[in-house]
Amino acid sequence: MDRFIQGCMRIKDMTTAQIRELIDANLANDINVFDHADIYGGGECESAFGKALKEAPQLRDKIIIQTKGGIVKDLSCHRYDNSANYLIDCVHKSAKRLGVEKIDRFLIHRPDALFNPDETAKAFDKLHSEGLVDEFGVSNFSGSQIALLSVSCKQKIKYNQVRVSIYHCPMIEYGMNYNRFNDAGVNRDGGTLDYCRLNGVQIQCYSPYKGKKKSFISDLRYPKLNNLLKDLSFKYEVAPNAIAAAWLLKHPAGFAVINGTIRPERVEQIAKAKDINLTRGEWYELYHSMGRVLP
Repeated sequence: MDRFIQGCMRIKDMTTAQIRELIDANLANDINVFDHADIYGGGECESAFGKALKEAPQLRDKIIIQTKGGIVKDLSCHRYDNSANYLIDCVHKSAKRLGVEKIDRFLIHRPDALFNPDETAKAFDKLHSEGLVDEFGVSNFSGSQIALLSVSCKQKIKYNQVRVSIYHCPMIEYGMNYNRFNDAGVNRDGGTLDYCRLNGVQIQCYSPYKGKKKSFISDLRYPKLNNLLKDLSFKYEVAPNAIAAAWLLKHPAGFAVINGTIRPERVEQIAKAKDINLTRGEWYELYHSMGRVLP
């Protein structure tokens, strides 16, 4: 089960040598999954990563390439498209940009209002049978949407990429506020956390350090949280980001944390979270630090 994933949304302007260094830093810290999407940098992030692999083809067997498709950004209309032909085309184009014969994992990036599970399942069947994709997943899907797709799909949906962090955790706090009139008791999660745990779907947490608009680390708007992160950083001798990651890794659902950093030294610092086991008290203190109150 993955613990960390390297996000590749910000690599468009990196040199090939810098991307190689980032890949090496992840591998040195036992992180071998690299997350892409066809819309990252308008496809240029995949192309840049592909150039790095072309210069060092020996890396291909050491890494897992994950990419996503289903968001259409063009001049005619910003929309979502989970149709079979579109998803198949996404995979072919991503594989070409990345310079690989197959995609290890393909995720549907956003649920389409016109989503037809039977049609999408046919795309998965074709991609799998032709050896273009090994594993499948989704991103930003509710548990019921995954269930709807799973009824039609021969391939198991193994991953769901969702925003989760100390700052943003409605899927966690709803479970503790069930049957309450308070805001935290509103079911924004749609039962997704429990569904994924029951059905062996790993939740990949994106934006694990993001606040309202930027990182909550050292953000003066969250003094209680950052004072606590500072104290725990001193106790465990790690960076504050590692404490924020350890908070997610503590959850028994078995979350994977997607790191968006493009600095190799930060990869090493945050990866230390794998060796941190926060106490229950520390976990709840961090939860409370955003002003949340248990029922």
